[in-house]
Parts: sequence; structure tokens; C-alpha cells
Amino acid sequence: AGLIYGQLPKGSIEEAEQDMKKALTINPHRLMHYIELGRIYAQMGRKQEAREFINKGLAMPDTEKDDPETKQRGRETQAKLH
Repeated sequence: AGLIYGQLPKGSIEEAEQDMKKALTINPHRLMHYIELGRIYAQMGRKQEAREFINKGLAMPDTEKDDPETKQRGRETQAKLH
């Protein structure tokens, strides 16, 4: 199965969730893990969890070069949740 309309195939969204949870456990100081897990929850229709994780990531300080772009993706996803 391929990407359809920019979303992961149904079977792999749960795998993506598990992988991101594992990444978060390994490195809880990386804001990308929170924001990307929130974006996965948004794709799954789990809006409350999506908001919580994205907000947590957005509240963290930028420590990596790509953090501003990651935060922008989080804000864009959040805007679609309302």
C-alpha cells in the first residue's frame, strides 16, 4: 500500500504510533517526538491526544536545527484539529 492523500496506509499508522512512542521513551527531551506523535494521533482521529502531545512539543525549547520546522508542522496540524 502506498501513500494516499498524504496519509500513511491504515496498517502502518499503528506501527508509526508504536515507533514514535518508543522514540519518546528513548529520548523524552526531543520535541519532535511529541509533535510527531501528536500528528499521528491527529491522523488517527484522536484529537484530544493530538492536541496534548503537540502542545507539549511546542512548549519545549528549540535544541535541534530542525525544531522550528517541526514546530511549524505541529501548528499546522493543530489548526486543522479545530
